[in-house]
Amino acid sequence: MDSRTFLKKLDRIPDIPTLPTVVFKVNKMLQDYDTSIKDLSKAIEKDQAIVSKILRLVNSAFYGFRSRINTIAHAVTILGFNTVRNAVVSVSIIDAFSSKDSAKGFDITDFWKHSLAVAVTSRYLADRTRLVTPDEAFVAGILHDVGKVVLAQYFKELFGQVWVATREQGLSFYEAEKKLLPVNHAQIGGHLAKKWQLPASLFEAISYHHAVMKSATHLNLLMVVHVADIIVNNYKSDSESEPDFSGIYPEAAKVMAPQLKSVSDWFPDVVTEIESACEFFLE
Repeated sequence: MDSRTFLKKLDRIPDIPTLPTVVFKVNKMLQDYDTSIKDLSKAIEKDQAIVSKILRLVNSAFYGFRSRINTIAHAVTILGFNTVRNAVVSVSIIDAFSSKDSAKGFDITDFWKHSLAVAVTSRYLADRTRLVTPDEAFVAGILHDVGKVVLAQYFKELFGQVWVATREQGLSFYEAEKKLLPVNHAQIGGHLAKKWQLPASLFEAISYHHAVMKSATHLNLLMVVHVADIIVNNYKSDSESEPDFSGIYPEAAKVMAPQLKSVSDWFPDVVTEIESACEFFLE
């Protein structure tokens, strides 16, 4: 099976999650500079399940506002259009993929913990480097591995082959995929991002987070997620060994050199934030 055949097969799966209508509507509205807070709020309020989650999110320790936010319009005024859109996308996608059976060896809670760890680390790097908005970095971090959950839930046999190879041959998941599959999880995720009509910046961050594409239009966001993923993977193991950042894309290593040099100083604080994000999103 080549990559085109695989992606066609993916398109024919009837129960691959689609995003709630409100996500498409909000994305479309944000492309129009004349969209008002009132119109955007009205569109979001049509999906009450999303409304309650967004209000809980903006009132959680995660955002740390002192006064209570009671309406979507208030949330949009305080947080801005893009932050609210990214919150809508984040809660929708975690909901959409959290309930199905997965292949042996795949733990959905661990998967989202990793994704949230990369999201929070991406947000920190974005904030410190000013390369992109922290908010955009957060949602790109949450989505970077979404192709992996698709493999585990809809192509269980292929996922199983990759998982066995990681165990028996000591390969990373990505290396095992390249060896065994016609497409990797980054390409699958990118394919879904296009289907969901997500912005081009998110498509690139998902598609190329392992193999950074120099010609990417949104290279800064891509580099932030790429570096955050490598940092999280280095600190996931309990080993005392020095982190190995040799696989970082050279330009990214240069731009984020101060953060990479001091990672052991700031990462423990980020871990506390990651725990707070997991408490909220994975309760």
